[in-house]
Amino acid sequence: MATDRLETAVRNFQHVNQMVERYTRLCRAYVSLSERFHQLDVDHMTLKGQVVPLLKALKDHQARLKAVEAKKAELQARFDQQAAQHRQELQQLTETYEERLRALSSHVDELQPLEQLLNGETHHELSVAEEQMELVETTFLEMEQDSSPDLSIEEKALLAAYQADPNAFLVAAADAPVGGGPVGTGTEAEEPVASLWNYYYNEQVPDGLGR
Repeated sequence: MATDRLETAVRNFQHVNQMVERYTRLCRAYVSLSERFHQLDVDHMTLKGQVVPLLKALKDHQARLKAVEAKKAELQARFDQQAAQHRQELQQLTETYEERLRALSSHVDELQPLEQLLNGETHHELSVAEEQMELVETTFLEMEQDSSPDLSIEEKALLAAYQADPNAFLVAAADAPVGGGPVGTGTEAEEPVASLWNYYYNEQVPDGLGR
């Protein structure tokens, strides 16, 4: 009986020992699992500390990207508006210049008959006419300075006296003595008056009248 009890006690002890070993292994597994969960929690917190700034930066970049896209859309709208305005202005300028070109072409057609004035013969005739005008202007200038270049000083004085008062000049000439001159005959004394009269007569009377 004692032997059976001892064997039973030994078997029970072995069974308890097995249970203790099993619980011991289970506790060790739980401890290991707890350590792993703790390390996982530490890694998670570390990763979270690293990811949060990245998420903030990503959010900032997304906001900037939206702002850039909005600015791009605004600039594109302005560009399209300015491009349309420039095209319209360019079209208007093109139409204006085309109209001016048509008007210029019309003027050129109107001036076409005047091309003959640009040939060498016309230039020669124009040069001759200019020379003649210069000669006429020179002649007028000389006449203003001296209207009777062919007369002597005495004849010019007589002409001036006659032009100043013709009646008085003729009366004085009629009252002058025939032989009053210091030299020569009476005919020679009257000759300046006669020649002055002839000169004045020839200068004042047009061609074909009274000659």
